[in-house]
Amino acid sequence: MLAINPTLINRDKPYSKEELMEALRLATIAELDAVNLYEQMARFTEDERFKKVFLDVAREEKAHVGEFMALLLSLDPEQSSELKDGFEEVEELTGIKTELNSPEENKMEESGYLKVLREALLDAIEKGRTLTNSLPKTKITGQSFRVDIISFEDGVKVVKQEYRPIPMLTKKFYVGLRELNDGTYDPAIAVKAGELLVKDEESLIINEILSTEGIKRLKLGPWENTEEALDELMNALQEASKASAGPFGVIIHPKRYAKLLRVHEKGGRMLIEVLKGVFKGGILVTPSIDENKVIVFANTPAVLDIIIGQDADLKELGPEGEEVAFLASEALAVRIKSPEAIVVLE
Repeated sequence: MLAINPTLINRDKPYSKEELMEALRLATIAELDAVNLYEQMARFTEDERFKKVFLDVAREEKAHVGEFMALLLSLDPEQSSELKDGFEEVEELTGIKTELNSPEENKMEESGYLKVLREALLDAIEKGRTLTNSLPKTKITGQSFRVDIISFEDGVKVVKQEYRPIPMLTKKFYVGLRELNDGTYDPAIAVKAGELLVKDEESLIINEILSTEGIKRLKLGPWENTEEALDELMNALQEASKASAGPFGVIIHPKRYAKLLRVHEKGGRMLIEVLKGVFKGGILVTPSIDENKVIVFANTPAVLDIIIGQDADLKELGPEGEEVAFLASEALAVRIKSPEAIVVLE
């Protein structure tokens, strides 16, 4: 390279706009060089396992090229205009048509099967969710979030702050290349991926709540009668209410929930109907919690919320042998700010 690398210039201030464009061009060159390197390594590798990794990394580098080009085109209108002029000249000379569309246009023009699979995936996720649809949610940008631990003993104030990464949940699935081409593929495979993603999502939420320092723990009995179940849930509610005004919710396993579908011996009403009038934050039934654990909590963003770093989406990874790989992904975490308002019966 004959140009000066702007990252090597001694400086005491950030890039100017011109230097940032130079840095982006340099970064694009580096990524293209990496693509060549990894594809060359793949060609000279006999072991298919190693070859697959080299090609996968090369594909990622191509995405990096797109990221840097997107930034460069946003800074350099002339580059964007001339790039399109170049496409037009190639089309005039060769008949090869190439277009750069906006992300919105690309989504509209994406392959028909990707649209169908994405819709099937997202529909399954939406229908399968219990916890995420019922708990407070906060959407943020970035890969980490801040947790403010709130105390109310000496005035309401933040007593501790922590920064934590947002976990990425993924499910990879495959569809036959022939089936995609002739339209005989079954979207049920995307539905299954969505169901498994929800299962991982709810397990993450439960595990995070149960492992949080400072939550209260009480003994859980077998609930052989409705009086025992009612007493234990009311005791847990009383403890949680010392730290919050609610509304309060319950997270419970289906088998444990079934024990609430009985007539209360003293009240003469179905126990679940009595509890619905008390736990206005929701009685959330999920198999992701252990049958021998019940969570009673204040369902308010002052106590906890679900951090959404990336909405669920589907990406086509590309061919792998006779199949095409797809990746369903989302990024979320649980932020607990007032653990005293959470009680675990166990």
